Amino acid sequence: MSFSASVKQELNRVSRLRGCCRTAELSALFRAAGTFHIRGGERYGIHSSFNIAASARTAVSLVKSFDLPVEVRVREERRLGPHRRYEIHLEGGARLVQFLNEIGVLSDTMSLEQGIPKRIISRPCCRASFLRGAFIAAGSVSGPGAAAHLEIYSANSEFLAMVRDLAAQLGMEMSLKRQDEHEAVYTKNLQTIRDFLVATGAHEAALDFEERSILSRVREDANRRANCDQANAARCSRAAASQIAAIERLRKAGALEKLPRGLQEMAALRLEYPSATIAELGSRADPRLSKSAVNHRLRRLTALTPN
Repeated sequence: MSFSASVKQELNRVSRLRGCCRTAELSALFRAAGTFHIRGGERYGIHSSFNIAASARTAVSLVKSFDLPVEVRVREERRLGPHRRYEIHLEGGARLVQFLNEIGVLSDTMSLEQGIPKRIISRPCCRASFLRGAFIAAGSVSGPGAAAHLEIYSANSEFLAMVRDLAAQLGMEMSLKRQDEHEAVYTKNLQTIRDFLVATGAHEAALDFEERSILSRVREDANRRANCDQANAARCSRAAASQIAAIERLRKAGALEKLPRGLQEMAALRLEYPSATIAELGSRADPRLSKSAVNHRLRRLTALTPN
């Protein structure tokens, strides 16, 4: 099971106790995955399609809370590999129209509603429920370990703009992307994805992302420290090579034996321990030397090198 599917499974298990939240979620479900039909003879229909059985059960449960009959059909698909689609069908007359008006799909004039009536998203809990329905119907999210990405896709740009605006009202910044065959509202921010999952009720998935965020910060810090250590080691290696070359030139020129005892001792230590650090050279000197003293003597040896 993909991470997106497991998130949807978790969201489908969320308790839906408030009528206002059930209305908001149904509004999003049918806007994201529904198609409205005029049958003629004052008969109407609406159907939606889901690729997860639990999502279909959620839609059925929400519709039944409005005392409406609903039919479920299972369709086998072969495109992109064999899988099932779960279709929810509602048909009726005045009662169905009233229901669609209640969930904000039809306006009071019985035309398709472009925006969302304020009565449906007046509370923060209802906005979160709307986002939950939108994700269940048309959302996807990358799993922990992959590049962070959450999106809700639709052919309806007005619906996507609504999702973006509702997310912003809950403190989550998302963006719209428009392409020839694909439109979506999305975020690649790890904290925003975590906040979205928490707001919609996917707390287990949010914990996975929190763990991923911590591991990512630790990994970045470790890489930064490793790169710093590597750079320091390379710098020290170049400096040691330069010092050894200078000491060898002094020795070949017969100048090394004429230097003060302290410089001779430091030259001998550097030749004997070519990869030692400044601190290690200081600990081997007699008497023991500070790093500043070792640096001073090595700089003098390098400066005294004949051209």
